[in-house]
Amino acid sequence: MQTNLTEFKQTEQTHQNVKLEEPIVINNEPKSIISNKFMYGQYFTKKAIVKRVIELLQKYKNYPININILEPSFGTGNFISVLKEKGFNRITGCEIDSSLTNNPTDFFDFPLDKKYDLIIGNPPFTKYNVVESYFYPNNYITSLISRESYLTKKLLKKEKEKIENIFILKSLQHLKDNNSSLAFVLPISFFIKNRNKEIKEKIFEKFSTIIIYQNDKVWFDYPIPCCFAIFTNTEEYKNKIIVTYENSEVHESIFDISKINEELIPEVVFNKKNGKTVQLKGNELENYISKKRVKCEKSFKENNVSAKNILERIKIPENSEIADYKLAVVRVGNSSVGKCGLINLNKDILNDMFYVFDFKESFVNNKEIKEKICEEINKNQDYFKQITCRVGSKSIKKEDVFNFKVEI
Repeated sequence: MQTNLTEFKQTEQTHQNVKLEEPIVINNEPKSIISNKFMYGQYFTKKAIVKRVIELLQKYKNYPININILEPSFGTGNFISVLKEKGFNRITGCEIDSSLTNNPTDFFDFPLDKKYDLIIGNPPFTKYNVVESYFYPNNYITSLISRESYLTKKLLKKEKEKIENIFILKSLQHLKDNNSSLAFVLPISFFIKNRNKEIKEKIFEKFSTIIIYQNDKVWFDYPIPCCFAIFTNTEEYKNKIIVTYENSEVHESIFDISKINEELIPEVVFNKKNGKTVQLKGNELENYISKKRVKCEKSFKENNVSAKNILERIKIPENSEIADYKLAVVRVGNSSVGKCGLINLNKDILNDMFYVFDFKESFVNNKEIKEKICEEINKNQDYFKQITCRVGSKSIKKEDVFNFKVEI
């Protein structure tokens, strides 16, 4: 959120067009903005980042300045401002927050007969523990815009859905033709493997080229890992996904579009491709641990095993029943993800931050191998930190644990 909030006074704002005067600076940020931030999923993109991602868009899709553009959640107006600086003037904007505009407009009430060459901006992000930040289909039963026109049958039956996903779906209905593009700042979690499949299928129906961009800068005043995704059609990159990570240099990887449901987080792709991840040798853990689900007692409030003390449990006590000890790996957290220990299912209660694995039958009573695996994982915790990048905190998948290699 910007230190000095700007409110764009509008000389004219209709569903046809938005004309914005110079911003009026409000010295003290209104309290309503602070409370609205999470309710509306507001993360305002810094102007320097906006300039960079628009440059990227123009690299792959060099639109003339007379195209029609929609910014469906303009917030403090940085996307509109930068577009105007570059000569684009046919810009329509929507913003629901009355503290940011004199004429608030809910994008989901915006007429579907309005079509655009480019839809660009930063839609709101759902914050998981803020119920108001979700999209609720039943809130739009009486809307003049039919929910069925942009929601899938499955989503119509759901109580709620991440709001950024619904912004994508409705934006798809506002595209003018096959040369139109959709370009959004999105939470990096959108491109986690096998996440948001239904939304990606709809994207796949419209577009043959996808560009996913991430850099090492902080994009908002609130630290949320994010990326800029361009969904478009190009001949040069037909049926391709371009994944770009920028630090001191620009690093580009190209995938077939059939990989759309794979892990496409640019920082992770960069780390793997450039050898930044720990290079492990040996056999995958799936040779030693079972894929069967392990039932164990968990409680966030009443537990004796947490990420904080798990490293105290790296040895099986003498004269203990070895078979009772299972492998517990911390699955989420910035500093703790990947830590592990050996826990006793008959005595221990865990918090909810762990994956728990049993050992295969041939290793159930092997104290040496159990302790060695635990030691190797803890020695190489960076492996798990570097293969993942999530919203809020890092989290790993079970398959990340199974793919971990050990030399025994």
